[in-house]
Amino acid sequence: MVTQNIYVRDIGWSIRCYFDTTREDAEEILDELWYLGCDVLTYRKAERNLLSGKKDTGLCYSNYGRRETIFVISKTSSALEFINSWVHEMRHLIAHVTDVCKFTPLGENIAYFSGEVARQMFPKIKHFICDCCRSKQL
Repeated sequence: MVTQNIYVRDIGWSIRCYFDTTREDAEEILDELWYLGCDVLTYRKAERNLLSGKKDTGLCYSNYGRRETIFVISKTSSALEFINSWVHEMRHLIAHVTDVCKFTPLGENIAYFSGEVARQMFPKIKHFICDCCRSKQL
C-alpha cells in the first residue's frame, strides 16, 4: 500500500490517499473513515468493498464540515484500470469540493483544484499508470 497526505491550501482541504490497497489494509482505512465521521451505511459499504479483496475498485468519502477526504484505489489489474479507478474517484472528490465550496462545475476554481491534486498525487502514482513501469515496480 502507498499512502499520501495532500493539503490544498487555497481552499483548506485535506486528502488522505491510499493506493494499491488489499484487504490487509482495510482496518487502517476503516479506522480513518470512522475517525472522519463516516455514517454507518457508508461505512458498511466501504467495509464490504475493502474486505472483498477485489481489484480495480476504490472509494472516496468526504467529511464536508472538516473539509477532509479519504481517497482509496485498490490494487489494479493494469495501468488502464488504475487510470479508470483514479478518474472515477477523482470525479467524486471534485463533486464533493464543488458542493462544499460552491464552485461552478464548469469554472476555473474546480479546474485549478483538480490540477493541484493531480500534481501532488503524481509522484506517488506515476508507476501505476504505465504498464512498463508497473512490471518493474510491482
